[in-house]
Amino acid sequence: MKVRALASISGPMGRRTAGDVFVVDAQLGDELIARRVVEAATDEPAVAEEPAPKPVKAKATAKE
Repeated sequence: MKVRALASISGPMGRRTAGDVFVVDAQLGDELIARRVVEAATDEPAVAEEPAPKPVKAKATAKE
């Protein structure tokens, strides 16, 4: 099982820092997820959301 560390941890899988992606057996992975120290990792990279476009202000026209 591929997991991503949510915090700095150490144990049978070695020392890992937050954000590290590593492979553990399914039982250990389930235990770490239950303790909320890792999350299941996907093979796809995270896609950053683009901010919503800013509203465009209407320009006032000069009266002659």
